[in-house]
Amino acid sequence: MTTRKVITTGAILTLTLSACGGGDGSNGTAGEGGGGEFNIGWNAQPPTLDPLVTTATSTRDISRNFYEPLITIDAEGEVQTVLAEDYEVSEDGLEITFTLREGVLFHDGSEMEAEDVVASLEGWIERSGAGQTFFSEAEVSSPEEGVVTVTLPEPMYIAVELLADQSQLPVIMPAEIIENAPEEGVEEFIGTGPYEMAEWSTDQFIRLERFEDYEPPEGEASGTAGEKAPYYDTITFHIVTDSSTRVSGLQSGEYDAANALPLDNVEMLEGDGNLELVSGEQGFNGAVFNKSEGLMSDVTMRQAVLAAIDAQELQQSAFVDEEFYNTNGALMPEDSAWYSDVGQELFENDDPAVVEDLLEDAGYDGETVTILTTREYDDHYNAAVPLQQQLEEAGMNVELDVTDWATVLQNRTDPEAYDIFITGFAPVTVPATYVFLYDNWPGWTDSEDIAVALDQISTAADEESALDAAEDLQQGFYDYLPMVKFGDKWTVTGMRADIEGYEYAPLSGDIFYNVYESD
Repeated sequence: MTTRKVITTGAILTLTLSACGGGDGSNGTAGEGGGGEFNIGWNAQPPTLDPLVTTATSTRDISRNFYEPLITIDAEGEVQTVLAEDYEVSEDGLEITFTLREGVLFHDGSEMEAEDVVASLEGWIERSGAGQTFFSEAEVSSPEEGVVTVTLPEPMYIAVELLADQSQLPVIMPAEIIENAPEEGVEEFIGTGPYEMAEWSTDQFIRLERFEDYEPPEGEASGTAGEKAPYYDTITFHIVTDSSTRVSGLQSGEYDAANALPLDNVEMLEGDGNLELVSGEQGFNGAVFNKSEGLMSDVTMRQAVLAAIDAQELQQSAFVDEEFYNTNGALMPEDSAWYSDVGQELFENDDPAVVEDLLEDAGYDGETVTILTTREYDDHYNAAVPLQQQLEEAGMNVELDVTDWATVLQNRTDPEAYDIFITGFAPVTVPATYVFLYDNWPGWTDSEDIAVALDQISTAADEESALDAAEDLQQGFYDYLPMVKFGDKWTVTGMRADIEGYEYAPLSGDIFYNVYESD
């Protein structure tokens, strides 16, 4: 089995609840299929369960139970095989060849073939932000049975990492489904994962059933790599957007687990001996500007917003305690090899006159600044409210448009609907995969400096060159300001104390398919 160490992200901490263990089988052991139901109080309705067409965390975390990729990144930052038996990069860096595992079945009973993999990778290239940005000129083919090759027009230093990145994973599905999928995503969710789709009742629940013919990859479970051992007959994600309802449901036993717990309840929940909490790094939140039209299409207005923001106040409001946040303004965590402090002198401003001068230079005349946000993510809303106050104190007229999360996702695609939207970004393998850097993602970044830096990272000859290009990328980020990052954040998931096998990896988020009930 091939493994490849990526440049460390700084986000490789894995938090596990007794990840592997066993009992005598009376209550069940991981992988023995003990039966029963596992119920999760989940904070947000996914816009789709097709991970090729969205970067929504809820889509990523739910769909990983029934979709799998060729390769993934484990909890230690290494690329590992999943549906591929092995892979090889040619000496000239132009070809990545995947040898497929044999006997892998889709949920419809058909066997995964090279044609399915070719169609799925071509669909990912056509539909995903990373695919369009980095692989638009790549060719995917099958030179022989059980082998798939991705041929690049020029060497790409981060090609393997992009194909393994969790943010918009190139999952494998039957060719007929992906080839006939509408633009908004597939409508039939058939993969190779340990669970299969059973029922989706919009805004209520998503129920998955154990796939009895599942064949896991080899190796110890580590993040989304290694063995997957489904124990429960069903896993149900109950869409519970109210955080207090998730807490009460977790305490009462209605839910076996609940994510995105309100941080001001953590101390109280820690005192409940029936529960166990796990805290993990979750990326960062920020304000994404509409650069296509309107007020924020002017970089000077964007600079005025940045100068008006007090990130400490926003993070404190959203995350309560410094245990759960920082105010790092860099694209990557401070302990990452990709980290740079370039441009961050613009991140802190103590002079109100700077904002006033910038607004005057931008010709701002009291027009309404519309900010999209939702209460379904407490941290989004709790940062949006003080952000509104800070901008109003700086002399701007600001309106919050508060809707459900699905409406935010819809409205942010309309350049006439807003000036700013609040969202979060999960940790990534390389900074080049952040979707707010792309011109085909809401906010519509159009920066030659950013585009050049992205190209330099992808075509770098070695690690040193890639890291130098990453500094250029961050400088371009601060010069152009596609968004304002508030700082890094942590999240808390809770579950019954007798549940084992749960894992949280920052690059992957909540991983439930290995959970089981201990003795």
